[in-house]
Amino acid sequence: MPTPPPPAPRPPPQVVILPQQGIGCFAKGCLAVLIVGFLFFAALIGGAWYFYNSTVANLTSSAPLDVQIEEPSAAQLQAAESTRARLDEAVARNAETTVEFTSADLNALLARDEDFREFRGRARVDIADSMMTIALSVPLDSFPMRKLRKRWFNGTARFGFTYSSGEFEVDLDSLEAGQHRLPRQFLSSYFVDAFNDGLNEAFEEGLRIGDRDREFWSRVKTMTLQGDKLVVTTKAK
Repeated sequence: MPTPPPPAPRPPPQVVILPQQGIGCFAKGCLAVLIVGFLFFAALIGGAWYFYNSTVANLTSSAPLDVQIEEPSAAQLQAAESTRARLDEAVARNAETTVEFTSADLNALLARDEDFREFRGRARVDIADSMMTIALSVPLDSFPMRKLRKRWFNGTARFGFTYSSGEFEVDLDSLEAGQHRLPRQFLSSYFVDAFNDGLNEAFEEGLRIGDRDREFWSRVKTMTLQGDKLVVTTKAK
């Protein structure tokens, strides 16, 4: 029997990026924004399928997964920290420059840098063909749908994205939850537009409550995926 079309999703909760003591601007400003954005998308999915018990059970899990990252060498961590330091220096000096992060750099920061400790064991990044793939294991307790309480979103998202003129635009290519790939209808323009709207609303709200983050992002001109790298270009004041 064909699966019935999902009901219109309930308005998902606003996801706010909360300021945290001691977390670096790049850590909170780039990877954190994308991960929080996928939490928003997980809420959108959960709302759309709220009344389908079997689907909720299939797309969410009762326990988290330990997302494994290969332990970086001292040289790999040093290279990642050096790249991040060059970005921070350009922002501090109000200088225009371009900095490139590989997935090895980002994973080294996830595995060892204290500013990324909240994502440790919960995220892994891969970049290839100008697309980013993030493996995630995130709790859904903060969302109001009762059936999502004490459930986890364990999945993988593949997407392209750009950041320009103060906004993110994410192009979702695929999304898997548990052992299930979401139907293409969830990647339609309606859901992608809703995702981008929610992501940018959360991003703007985070900037309103975080002076340090607002200063950092005021210096970022563009952020794109190019080949196997995340490319960040800063602008002069």
